[in-house]
Amino acid sequence: THNAPNDRRIDPSPNNLIDFYILTKEYSDQYYAYIKDTSNKVAEPQIPTNDELKTNFGSIESYKSISDSIIYNSAVFKPLFGIKATPSLRATFKIVKNPNISITDNDIKSQVISAINTYFDVNNWDFGESFYFSELSAYLHTALSPNVSSILIVPTQGNFGSLFQINAEPNEIVVSAATVDNVQVISAITAAQLNQSAAGLNIV
Repeated sequence: THNAPNDRRIDPSPNNLIDFYILTKEYSDQYYAYIKDTSNKVAEPQIPTNDELKTNFGSIESYKSISDSIIYNSAVFKPLFGIKATPSLRATFKIVKNPNISITDNDIKSQVISAINTYFDVNNWDFGESFYFSELSAYLHTALSPNVSSILIVPTQGNFGSLFQINAEPNEIVVSAATVDNVQVISAITAAQLNQSAAGLNIV
């Protein structure tokens, strides 16, 4: 309830701007179909417009105050790692297998991508949430145990470590675009594998 003294006026103009970030199931399903397609036959879906969102979710207007103005923003996915990501966000996952486990490289690659896709399920992320490789690495080590000994992420461009943290804008949701082509099984972690010079590199 809003009250004002008799000698005061309430300004009816919209003073409060309320941003709504909306991810529709239709757009989410279409985008995930696009990001997981390796045949290049699925086109990237169009982001819902503000007018479309207002039409579909206009009932929200009945809950706002007269001084409020609602701005409808569609979610925007931010693809990481794979060919459908921007060049600066592309990477290779380098995996060292457990030498005591008998498993093929192809099986390891499939398991890594399956685990990454589970980690980046849209229900696990919120708008503007940052990606931290340390958290993904811990998850993969747990999910892929005992088949994997070490996991590293090496950017296609830039220096090693540049993708350890990736920030998202308030309307963005990060998603993995990685495929088995972005996973490489190696025998050991070396400076050459990290695209780094050995000087100053401490490998554990």
